[in-house]
Amino acid sequence: MLPTAATLLSAWEAGAAEAPLDRAPSLLARLEAIPRDQSVGQLTVGQCDARLFELRRALFGDVMEALATCPGCGAEVEMSLSLAELQPPIVDVDEPEGMVSLEQSGYALVFRIPRNDDLRSLRTAAGEAAIRELVERCMVEASAGDGRAVSAFELPDDVLHQIAEVMAARDPGAQTALNIRCDCGAVWVDELHIRSVVWSDLTDWVGRTLTEVHELARIYGWSEAELLSIPAWRRRWYLEAAGC
Repeated sequence: MLPTAATLLSAWEAGAAEAPLDRAPSLLARLEAIPRDQSVGQLTVGQCDARLFELRRALFGDVMEALATCPGCGAEVEMSLSLAELQPPIVDVDEPEGMVSLEQSGYALVFRIPRNDDLRSLRTAAGEAAIRELVERCMVEASAGDGRAVSAFELPDDVLHQIAEVMAARDPGAQTALNIRCDCGAVWVDELHIRSVVWSDLTDWVGRTLTEVHELARIYGWSEAELLSIPAWRRRWYLEAAGC
């Protein structure tokens, strides 16, 4: 069952007060897109993003229009994407976390898959520093060739990047790659950030809805609660009938 307009507005308002990284994931709980006894923070990045794909399709439909800038000629490439085709698999949150073992460049490593709570700790970090902090949080064991225990901050760049690649590969949905081609012949891979998409689409919807409510309240004198209980197509009909 889809949430009401009032529920969507309330969820957006609560999310707007949170840190940007938390906004889209928080919608899953507030809109009951996950069971109430599950914690959004304990979902892996891929588990969370897969559910955000479902949420966006339920709220705003399957098709998404997107733009990408060609790295070759600088032109804007327009795309019409089917989210159903890009939908990552929904992995059961109750499955064991599973530890990943990796030997790379003489280092023996054991780590777990990152979860949303891990991402929240990276608010002040960016770039490679963020990757190292994330790996450090998820590292269970790490030793050099001589058996000496090491931290993620001591790992060479190639080892660090290999860990990041394995983490993404073991967490379906953590990254959604788009293969893009420009008329100039350039071909490249970009990434779809579903968290930004969901929050941006909901923000646009909130702006349109509140504008409709404002106009109708001004014209007819109805309350916000009354107007939000009216289906969107009827609000638009009333606006058109009023010449707006």
